[in-house]
Amino acid sequence: MNFSLPPQTGRWSRVVLQTSEGPTKGVSMHRLFHAGFLSVLFLFAGIGSLQAQQINVTGRVTSVDDHGALPGVSVFVKGTQTGTVTDADGRYTISVPSPSSVLVISFIGYKTTEVPVDGRSTVDVSIESDITQLGEVVVTAFGIAQEKKALVSATQEVAGKDLALSKETNLVDALNAKVAGVNITRQGGSAGAASSIVIRGFSSVNGENQPLFVVDGVPINNAYRTTARGSSVDAPNRAIDINPNDIETINVLKGPAATALYGIQAGSGVVIITTKKGKRSDDKNVSVNFSSNYSMDKIMRNFPANMRFGQGDGSVYNTTTFSHFGPPITTLRYDGTDLNPADPRGRIVDMNDPTAIADARVIPVNNQDKFYQIGKTWDNNLSLSGGNKNSTFYLSLGNYSQDGIIPNNEYDRTSLKVTAETSLHDKFKIAGSATYVYSTSTRFGRGDNLSDVIQGTVRTPPTFDNSAGYVYPLTGAQRQFRAQPDNPFWTINFNPYKDEVNRIIGYVQATYDPTSWLNIMYRVGTDVASDKRNQQWAKGSTGGDGTPGGRVLQDVYNDRQINSDLIATATKTFGDFNVSLLVGHNYFTRSNGRQYIDGRNLLVPGLYNIGNTQESLVQIQNLETKKTAAVLSRLSVDYKNMLFLEMTGRNEWTSTLRSPNNSFFYGSGGLGFVFTEAFNMDDGVLSFGKLRGAYAEAGRDAAPYSDQTFYSSRSVVSGAWSTLSLRFPLAGSGIGSVDLSNTAGNPALRPERTKTMEFGTELKFLNNRIGLDVTYYRKLDVDQIILITTPGSTGFTNKRINAGEIENKGWEVVLNATPVQQNKFSWDITANFTRNRNMVLELPVDRIALAGFGNLRPLVKKGEPFSVFYGTAFLRDDKGNLIIDANGYPQRSPITADNPSGDLKIGDPNPDWLMGVRNTFSYSNLSLTFLWDFRKGGDVANITSNWQRATGVPDFTYDRNHMVVFNGVTADGSPNTKQVLINEAYYIGIGNRDIAERFVEDGSWIRLRDVSLSYGLPSSVVSKMKMKRLNVSLYGRNILLFTGYSNIDPETNFSGPNSSIGVDAFGTPTSRSYGVSLNATF
Repeated sequence: MNFSLPPQTGRWSRVVLQTSEGPTKGVSMHRLFHAGFLSVLFLFAGIGSLQAQQINVTGRVTSVDDHGALPGVSVFVKGTQTGTVTDADGRYTISVPSPSSVLVISFIGYKTTEVPVDGRSTVDVSIESDITQLGEVVVTAFGIAQEKKALVSATQEVAGKDLALSKETNLVDALNAKVAGVNITRQGGSAGAASSIVIRGFSSVNGENQPLFVVDGVPINNAYRTTARGSSVDAPNRAIDINPNDIETINVLKGPAATALYGIQAGSGVVIITTKKGKRSDDKNVSVNFSSNYSMDKIMRNFPANMRFGQGDGSVYNTTTFSHFGPPITTLRYDGTDLNPADPRGRIVDMNDPTAIADARVIPVNNQDKFYQIGKTWDNNLSLSGGNKNSTFYLSLGNYSQDGIIPNNEYDRTSLKVTAETSLHDKFKIAGSATYVYSTSTRFGRGDNLSDVIQGTVRTPPTFDNSAGYVYPLTGAQRQFRAQPDNPFWTINFNPYKDEVNRIIGYVQATYDPTSWLNIMYRVGTDVASDKRNQQWAKGSTGGDGTPGGRVLQDVYNDRQINSDLIATATKTFGDFNVSLLVGHNYFTRSNGRQYIDGRNLLVPGLYNIGNTQESLVQIQNLETKKTAAVLSRLSVDYKNMLFLEMTGRNEWTSTLRSPNNSFFYGSGGLGFVFTEAFNMDDGVLSFGKLRGAYAEAGRDAAPYSDQTFYSSRSVVSGAWSTLSLRFPLAGSGIGSVDLSNTAGNPALRPERTKTMEFGTELKFLNNRIGLDVTYYRKLDVDQIILITTPGSTGFTNKRINAGEIENKGWEVVLNATPVQQNKFSWDITANFTRNRNMVLELPVDRIALAGFGNLRPLVKKGEPFSVFYGTAFLRDDKGNLIIDANGYPQRSPITADNPSGDLKIGDPNPDWLMGVRNTFSYSNLSLTFLWDFRKGGDVANITSNWQRATGVPDFTYDRNHMVVFNGVTADGSPNTKQVLINEAYYIGIGNRDIAERFVEDGSWIRLRDVSLSYGLPSSVVSKMKMKRLNVSLYGRNILLFTGYSNIDPETNFSGPNSSIGVDAFGTPTSRSYGVSLNATF
């Protein structure tokens, strides 16, 4: 055997051992060489010191990261040449000259540690890894760990401890402002509400724009489903079922080469979640960790609402109207009679009314303050981990319980997770994991609905107190300010929406190493869930989708998916080339079943059971299945640890397309070049430099049964919503029937194609004190599967075709820096920046409406960004001035032959750029960290304000009965000088009431996303409490918000995680939270 030592550069260079069988490379050979060479060295160096032996010291060296034994670790006696190395179990024996000797522990990739002997005969040591010596390792496709240095496309990893800083319910929210290229939006502020996550922009018109979620190599379901009827609630996305306390890391795969191996499910990116595994403790087999968090949530701010004017029209008090255009409240009095059953103080009359009591003034009621409560959240988690040399286990039990800011709005999640791994042989290992999640929630309607609590609160005039009672005691009838909407206190007590979820996620994995260069892995995983939903309206409900006689909806979803991976990986070294070839097979199947039933008119009040309903039964039963199979490969070549080539290929077969389009191939290729390694450029300033580039294509199939024209079952009920105008075979009979779908199947559908290229660089300066990662990308999605309108003469109204192109391109920047690093004090900065530009390049039609909100519509339109706002707009001249008509009011965009709707582009919800900046200050055991979230641009359609203006509810309608002059020009271009009266007629039907542009606002913000102050008690104190670690934290979320947006919070989206974004329509208010956290390890 011939060997050569590398130059002393302060870190180990690559060592190649030449044997008769050729070169061999790997960490194990490094450790073997290190241990063998030093053993010989220490043998001779220690002979002269044997006579001076006074104390024999034994011990064990382990890693702080996983508590595992470290073989081949150097153990020296400081100031001497006496030393040894640890054996395979990390144990050592060494003679020291005196009880005050100091041991020096050193090992490749770990920080050198000095430990005083202090007269002990046993000295066990745990040492920390040093990332400046070892390359950073990240988890990529199929759960395979790769050195980040070798990656050829962009990924970004977030550690579990960083996720925990936010203390979020939903792990999607926990990623907010932490990852470049990722845009996250909350649906609303309800307990357990959904959040959407979009990576590198919206890219599919009718497809899935949410990324694939993978837990420990198993794809999981992140479905978002709204409730059955229009009383929509803040429904969850199913990633909320994952307990963030079980997460070790999250790696977001954004680049093409990183996502290509996952196939059609990964067209919008991949979020890889690696959960915690078993670890051995320093002194016993089981380590116990307990954490408890408690927080209080307060509404961010109230909706802008009227507090000056009473219910009525034309400045006249009127209890039957929706409007707040009544007289000033200061002019109203109670008359003290018993003619008003809703208020014992009597009727409300004008102060000059003969029945008015002079000192019985009407005091305006802030119904929002009286309704919203202080929310409370408990999050408790207990975990145990341990094992021995061959096996490890991890067991966790967690409970998250949240009471929202809306009374009776609750979300509760209990999770149990078990993970185990064992080596049956030095070449064969099996592992498995199972997670059971049980969650329940109680939610209430929001949006354009007269039974939802948001409208019921905001639209109630300040002359009526909702909290004074919601039921008349004698009759049991509802107490409300008018026939509609429902009193919000009635709704939260009688009209809840409840769901109950049981879910199991798990896998079994076997790994076999037949030779030192070949690894074979088989893993089968499953995700099974039952989601039971129940929505009810009590008798006497008058708003929303309820009926006066009451109503019950029951909706049950049963989801199951199974994923199977067989992966073989061969790794060999040929001279200066290290080659890895991965080949594999994937099989995936998914089924989604639904049973829905709807009954009206309760026979017995208060018994919300389908069997207690008297009419209008509607029943739906669906089962949707999908299967895919694929063969795949990846070739990785490493030349001298400085030039990296990676190529992938995957052929997919899918059940949702017809032959020959159901089989399609795609692949990727990328290069990475570490130029600092190639040119020996480590001069102390530039520590590391790398260039990378990649190109990839991927496919995306159609929704199940898109290739077929199918029949649907219907229940024929006269006048019921579900009949869809169907009157066969017998109208009004309640007899079931079938109906041919209005959408024609298309057997010629092809898969959508995504073509992505990216270029990037990674730079590190000043011995890795500063790190910079910059990426430019361009993604083109072609052959979009789009639902278009067809002529009625075809017998159908819709058909799916392949057409359309959407482009996303932009920049991503990630910065890590440590400006200050001293003995006890450090300051760390992590920042990320995103700039994405989205454009619809081709469409088969002029426009596709994603949703409709009166005179405003989010559209997909050629030549415009995705989901751009179109609607009625102000008429302007060439200089942008408003054109004022002869009556003194702004004019709206005209209706022409070329533009029959008169709609123009009035906003773009896509932000100009996003940025997150985290600062962490640490002093000894005290740490302060806070995350700032910046968004520039991104319009918000304030539908809440738009819908309310005609009733005088928003506070901007205070400017009534005043003369104003609108800034603008008249038809001849001269400045407008005409005064007009701003009154009730102006807001409800004259002037710019029908101009939607007025209600599109800039959604920019600066937000203090989270802040945490933590203190770790000293080990001298903790050890006396029989603990290893004890940490106490104070934290907050959404503490500060700076925005010009007029409603509560521009971070909202009425439509949930789908294609329509930037719409605020009576959404549940967001909140700010303050909490305390305790974390103890035994």
